[in-house]
Amino acid sequence: MATMEVQVLSPERVLFSGEANEVYARSMDGQIGILPGHEPALLQLDVAPVKVRSDGEEHVFAVYSGFLELRDDRLVVLAESAEQPDQIDRSAAESLRSDAEERLRSDPDDQRAAHDLKRATLALDLAS
Repeated sequence: MATMEVQVLSPERVLFSGEANEVYARSMDGQIGILPGHEPALLQLDVAPVKVRSDGEEHVFAVYSGFLELRDDRLVVLAESAEQPDQIDRSAAESLRSDAEERLRSDPDDQRAAHDLKRATLALDLAS
């Protein structure tokens, strides 16, 4: 089966580096699936999981915004921040969610609070 070189990077560490058969992510324009041979792409990522499938294994990462670049079967996810599900601090995510919900009740147009709520929701979804 064809593969591509994939790296999932955050400012703190390399979360994944290796060969993969498929990558799924959500850009600001919607969900995308990438297979080897895909046309070049540069996408801004939304707060969403990134799934990397490699030889029957699936690696899932909570990506809290960033960019995806693909060219010549080399895909790089440059995340503003990212976590593996087993490293998510549930209590910190629950606190962030409560705080964001409170801020949104006070100001429904607070974009930072909306972003924080998406981030906390993703973290809690993947941590469970």
